[in-house]
Amino acid sequence: MIKNSIVVKITILFIVAIICLGAFSYYFIREEINENILKDQLKYNQFLATINQLVRFGGNVDLIEKYLKELDLHQIQDAKTLEQFQNHLTQNLANGMIAKIIKQENGIYLFLQTPQEWKLYGGLYSHRLFNYYIITFFAFLIVVFLFALVIKSILPLKILRKEIRKFADGQTNISCKISQNDEIGELAREFENAAEKINALNQSRHLFLRSIMHELKTPITKGRITAEMVDNPLYKERLCNVFERLNSLINEFAKIEELSSRNYCLNKQDYVLKDILNRVFGMLLLDKEQIQELFLLPSENYLLHCDFEMLTLAIKNLLDNALKYKIKDKVEIKVEGDNLVIANFGAPLPYSLKDHAKPFFKDNKSNKNGGLGLGIYIVKSTLESQELKLDYRHEKDKNYFLIQGIITNTKP
Repeated sequence: MIKNSIVVKITILFIVAIICLGAFSYYFIREEINENILKDQLKYNQFLATINQLVRFGGNVDLIEKYLKELDLHQIQDAKTLEQFQNHLTQNLANGMIAKIIKQENGIYLFLQTPQEWKLYGGLYSHRLFNYYIITFFAFLIVVFLFALVIKSILPLKILRKEIRKFADGQTNISCKISQNDEIGELAREFENAAEKINALNQSRHLFLRSIMHELKTPITKGRITAEMVDNPLYKERLCNVFERLNSLINEFAKIEELSSRNYCLNKQDYVLKDILNRVFGMLLLDKEQIQELFLLPSENYLLHCDFEMLTLAIKNLLDNALKYKIKDKVEIKVEGDNLVIANFGAPLPYSLKDHAKPFFKDNKSNKNGGLGLGIYIVKSTLESQELKLDYRHEKDKNYFLIQGIITNTKP
């Protein structure tokens, strides 16, 4: 993740730019130094030839100094610099004048010596390169400034990424206040506007669904109360079961709505398979006799790591479909490795599991009334929210639905 970071890429780009600038400046200045040395050497050779001619024709020191001054060559008075030329003095010079060129690392100098004194003329050619050093220094400053400016302009991307992740995780209270007026600032403002619109739509949907559920539960409650007044025990039980079933379906839709809108907080713990099945059978409104008549249960007990409410909802829909579409015998609930398996005798799925897992899928090939096909969609959604996977196979006239990786171990 860090290797693909824009900040890292920009940093590497500017490091390469600084290295290239440094290398270019170094070689450019070295070339300038060599070129200046060559020019100075040629110029000083001409000066020396002229001075020798002046000496030959009887010129004195004053005349030579005047000539050097006209050439903008000044006498060097710096004591430290003069100390470096003590070894160039000619000892016991009785008469005449010695003029020679001395090349040093920091420049080329014209050395004059008479019997009375010696003088040094010239200029450090390094001062001619001072402008190049200044330009190079400011070039480095500009590169560093641009780097800081670019990094500062993209740093708000971290804030934007953090807020987008929060929004993706279901947190609706986000804020992307970025004062920049560039593309990043515009992107942040557009994202915040989109988030506000999505929040408004979600709130409208929640209000709409709650209103519908409230309106549905009111007649169900009244019907349940009325059913209790029926004298015939058989009719009374059937009516009560119908209203209980309707109420259970509304509660299921409420959970699915919370899950799809990512407002449901998972609570994954270890649960006993027996407790989960008891809850499922209660949701299916089955008594002990019906359970024994319809199901083959595992002899051992197992621990499952899951969210209790979501898993019971998934198993309830799987068992409901298994009972609805079985052609003979009982529905079998068993464990294979770390998978929970629900099997029944029946025709294979006419479509792929992926198709059946689509919301509002309609099975046109089945003779039975399959409704809107929300069963497998609910199962898949509740399992995926827990990072579990639903698998399917058909072998020897039996359908096998597997909840993979749900079993942790056997409970003693």
